[in-house]
Amino acid sequence: MFNPSSIRKPEIVCILDIGSNKVVCLIGSEEPGLGVRLIGSGFGVSAGLKGGAVIDLEAAEAGIRTAVEKAERAAGVTIQDVSVNVALRSLRSKHMTVQTEFASGAVADRDLKRVMNSSLSELSQPDYAILHAIPLNWQVDGEDGIKDPRGMYGKRLGVDMHFVMGGIGPLRNLAHCIERCHLQIRSVTVSPYAAAIAVLTEDERDLGVTLIDMGAGITSAAIFRDNTLVHVDALSVGGRNVTMDLARGLSTPFEAAERIKKIYGSCLHGIDDDMQTVPCPPIAAQDELRHALRSEVTNIVRSRIEESFEILRDRIYKAGMEDYAGRRIVLTGGGAQLNGVRELAEVVMGKRVRIGQSHGVFGLSDELGQPDFAVATGLLKRAFEDSGEAISGPPDLSGRRFRERRYSGNAVGRSLQWLKENF
Repeated sequence: MFNPSSIRKPEIVCILDIGSNKVVCLIGSEEPGLGVRLIGSGFGVSAGLKGGAVIDLEAAEAGIRTAVEKAERAAGVTIQDVSVNVALRSLRSKHMTVQTEFASGAVADRDLKRVMNSSLSELSQPDYAILHAIPLNWQVDGEDGIKDPRGMYGKRLGVDMHFVMGGIGPLRNLAHCIERCHLQIRSVTVSPYAAAIAVLTEDERDLGVTLIDMGAGITSAAIFRDNTLVHVDALSVGGRNVTMDLARGLSTPFEAAERIKKIYGSCLHGIDDDMQTVPCPPIAAQDELRHALRSEVTNIVRSRIEESFEILRDRIYKAGMEDYAGRRIVLTGGGAQLNGVRELAEVVMGKRVRIGQSHGVFGLSDELGQPDFAVATGLLKRAFEDSGEAISGPPDLSGRRFRERRYSGNAVGRSLQWLKENF
């Protein structure tokens, strides 16, 4: 006899992409055998963030509430928790290798958990919260390059960990803003990681690739190798800086500069740029309308974008990640839609570059498939995937969770810890 209750109800997940220009809320469900389907979306104006950090709680809260309410109405559901993105200039990567001895002959799940917990407890960064803790490679009795050591025999187990961290202060303000909207944080993902999930292919992640997310307030990068996130970096420079450069250079209001950027902005010079003019509305009412050469607009836009690529290129090299970064770059974010940005990136970075398009979610509109919605789409996809990380859930902003895992240092403490982990 058919029993409708035996069918597993699809899980419904809500994500929030909180940027410096807009707030995007997507609600999706998992359909067994098919994948992730978008069932509702909503958008709000982000007026309370700067460089990824909350600077006006009320304005940021209003944008979040607007986006969530629109998405709830479209999906016909009520949301209580959300998965959110993090894009801060304080984002940083740290690598650590930890080794420990284990009693059993074969490596078991509890041994993996113990060595990862050991790395979490040994990481001391009081002003930073751990956002991602990703095991890169395992070692058994000195043999490295092992992806999954479970079932292998040995006496010593080690792991290379990649930690992605962010400043506790901005994270607390973000969490407080979301809580004011009567929502709980289910999980967090740094923006370039989320964008990569939305647009990268498996071959790109395996062979080595750098994703650059060109947001309004933050330009961030994520490097993948062997299908694993190995490095993250961020600059407090974005599309708003380009707009501000235009406003100052052309002596025009910010809103007019934003419109000029969208219509005439380019990173490449045209053959007629010295003959074409761009209308620049005056700042004061009594001033006259002036016209600037299109070449002047291009010089301003190109200068800021080129500087951002050069800084990222040099920081990747300084971090020793050039060999991991591969020969390909994928661009996402609103800045990736500027004319000529791909060609400029190829010149500055010396690599092949493409513009990322989201894939892997049913029901995406043409608009949501564009590069500036890659973070939101990636957040939705990741919410239904097994991350394989050492931590899950919201970040620990108190700093106590992982310190409590540290051994007490004496024989009794170590014995109690061993009994807790093994029984």
